Amino acid sequence: MTTARALAEAVRRCDLLRPPRTVRYEPGEELHYELKGMAPANRATVRLRVEAFVGGGFAGQVYRVKVLDIDGQPIAGLATGQSCAMKILLPPSRLARKFRDAVFLAGFQGAFSLQVNPAAARAGALWQKLIRRAARVRFGEERVVVDVLGTFVDERLGSCGELCEWVDGRTWRFEADDHLDARRAWSRGRDVPAERLGSPEYRAKKTFMRRFVELLHELGAPELARQYEWWTCKSQPNVLKRRDAEGDPAAGLTAVDFRPGLALLPFLPMSPGDVKLIFQGIARGSVVQFDRGDLEKLRRFMEAHPADFADLGETYEELLRCEEAYRNSLPDITHHHLRLLYDGRLWKGIFDSTVTGWRVSGAADAAVGDRLRKSRVLSLCFALLGLLPGLARLAAAVLVLTCLLSWTASLPMLAAAGVLALIASPLARLLRRVAGREDYRRHYARMLSEKAYLGRAIRARLLETLIAWLRRGRIGARRARRLARQPWRFALHLPLALLPAFLHRMLTDRQYAWEKLKYAFARPVVLYFNPRAREQWLRDMLAEGRRNGMISEADAQRIESRMDEPFIQKYLKSLAVHVCTLPITQVVSVAVSIIYWLHHPELPPQQRAKHVGLILGAFQATPISPGSLVRGLYVLYLVLRERNFKDYNIAVFLGFFKYVGYLAFPIQMAYRYPALARFMAGHWATGAVHIVPVFGERGALLEHAVFDVFYNYPLTVRRKMRQRAERRRSLPSRLWHAGPIAAATLGLMALAEANHIAASGMAPGLKDVLTLALSLPLLTGMLTTRWAGGLTLAKRIALATASGAFAGLASAAANAALGYGPLASLAVIPPLGYLAASAGTALWWAFVFGLLATIGALLSEISIGGDDA
Repeated sequence: MTTARALAEAVRRCDLLRPPRTVRYEPGEELHYELKGMAPANRATVRLRVEAFVGGGFAGQVYRVKVLDIDGQPIAGLATGQSCAMKILLPPSRLARKFRDAVFLAGFQGAFSLQVNPAAARAGALWQKLIRRAARVRFGEERVVVDVLGTFVDERLGSCGELCEWVDGRTWRFEADDHLDARRAWSRGRDVPAERLGSPEYRAKKTFMRRFVELLHELGAPELARQYEWWTCKSQPNVLKRRDAEGDPAAGLTAVDFRPGLALLPFLPMSPGDVKLIFQGIARGSVVQFDRGDLEKLRRFMEAHPADFADLGETYEELLRCEEAYRNSLPDITHHHLRLLYDGRLWKGIFDSTVTGWRVSGAADAAVGDRLRKSRVLSLCFALLGLLPGLARLAAAVLVLTCLLSWTASLPMLAAAGVLALIASPLARLLRRVAGREDYRRHYARMLSEKAYLGRAIRARLLETLIAWLRRGRIGARRARRLARQPWRFALHLPLALLPAFLHRMLTDRQYAWEKLKYAFARPVVLYFNPRAREQWLRDMLAEGRRNGMISEADAQRIESRMDEPFIQKYLKSLAVHVCTLPITQVVSVAVSIIYWLHHPELPPQQRAKHVGLILGAFQATPISPGSLVRGLYVLYLVLRERNFKDYNIAVFLGFFKYVGYLAFPIQMAYRYPALARFMAGHWATGAVHIVPVFGERGALLEHAVFDVFYNYPLTVRRKMRQRAERRRSLPSRLWHAGPIAAATLGLMALAEANHIAASGMAPGLKDVLTLALSLPLLTGMLTTRWAGGLTLAKRIALATASGAFAGLASAAANAALGYGPLASLAVIPPLGYLAASAGTALWWAFVFGLLATIGALLSEISIGGDDA
């Protein structure tokens, strides 16, 4: 039994009159539901055992459950002993639920319907059942849509739910692809020969999702299609590949998610693709989008394929009834418009469904629900009472935000915010519980009248808090059990509950803190001094790369066969040093901030706090930080100690820069070990992207895009450079074109400066020609290397550098000779000083133009589009 389950059992043994506070279920728990099947709509009582908690998001929480018993009418597709997916339409995270409900309230002026309205949850399941049958028409099999088996109401969690088939599947694998240019052309709709295309699984999923979106639009479900729109950048995990179809990249793709979590408001797009969807929705009259469908279009599709839908006529009729009840259960101003002013039947549906929602969510019991149905005044008062906790917290947040923005910590305002958040909000919540449920009234009354019961109630609340802390990572299982045995220690943890979970546990769990500090500080030292530890580190990364397809088997074997080579050991040791430098900038920035605060007592606290914030921000924004400086100096030390610049010629420069410096050695390794370099860069980059909320989800588009940038793009560049080298061998070397290109650059600069003088009567300063001064040298380098014919790569880069430097030198010399340009705004300078200043400026322009031309040449060489001339 897990610790959380054991604590939950202890809560039940407290024998309270109120129900235990349950947020999610633990593996091993048994559940009982009154299940309503789909086609036919039979009813049965099912007993399920939770096998695993799969995860959760805004739409709800998902479990893998095993069917232990079915008592009642047969449920199509359901059998004893079968594993199923159970989705309860309530997020496991309180913050996610609050945000989801707030967005839905803003859009539809009501509670989140899929959670609290059985008609809404049923309508969504019926849509899915009909879409599954339509998929058989379009794709040839129903398996491409997960089968929904039935719907139910979970009274413990206070939410509707559904039972679906369990899909043993996965998201996409990373695929090595050195034809990224061909894939991009294919994505734009161009006709690309099949032999040039790589990433078959990526392309198969994109094609499937495009066709599936087209099907949903044809069925009249454009808002459900948002779940599968490619450019929302987070829809890709909604399609899984069944593991029993690994042989064919296009086989086994299955759409598994038809329950949107967030409403799409016209002023709040949640992704890049939502912008287009918002305008499409407005065009068809749907300003706020969620899951509304066109039943008439669905009917026409069914009539066009009568044989396929012959057994689903009753399902469609039930959908009509559920849709009518669902759509008439919310004020939904953007769709009902003026009906809200005169339609009494609409308002009756709104009030009835609101009371039903209170019953489902557990806000009201059956007796109170009956009274509320009979009186709209009581219903309105109960609804307002439910808004008070949120309004109190909102008012507290506004007061605190006002103090922060004005940099004035007004004691009365902060006190008012504390009263609203810590007293008014919980009191309003308590009043609503007392008003809505008999068991809570008896529970609180007995707490006031019976000392022993009060003790059991306090212990139960403590245990429920420990369960929440355990799931959030604030405490470990061992400490949770200890706090349950010694409640007095729990009081010591309460002040720390205001801190982030990680810091709370670090301050209270010595073993956890030691392990984390050991991992952060001792492990890099071990990796630096222990070659076997470095090899195991690399083997672990390779094993993970094999599992998720980030590296090919051939590349992995090649890396493992060369693991003992001195240069690989040297690079791995340097990577360990890079890991050691991770916390340096944060430690230094905090230390400097503390020193500043302590050494400026004469400043008001608000001003000191503002300056401290600026100091911390500056450390994060600067391109060179203390950590990167240490990293760069270490690489410079290696160069000097080994007297070897060639093997560190990239890392010695990149190491000094923040963020990109962490990839200095993977990039440097590309010189000797390109496969290892690509893998290390891709492994670290895709690992870092999972920090990004929502869009950094595993299997989403951002993860694959980062892998493409750090792994497939270098592969494609290498292939293109080899092709260009082969093609250039047959071309004559060309040098003469560098002169005309430099002359054209000089002429364009001169023309721009002459136009400025003619327009303003003043000599141009650098800022007046900055755009040209940056873009022209880049273009010079690109054209010089592209038209260099059969010259080798090194000679092409050198020629581009010389062309840019000559253009910069000539431009500065011409300005000096004519008496305008950057020196024209200076005071009168003696002739000798003027010549010296002109010479310095000319050299500076030559350096900048030469550097920019080099960058332009390199960009041209590593581009993956177009061909060289």
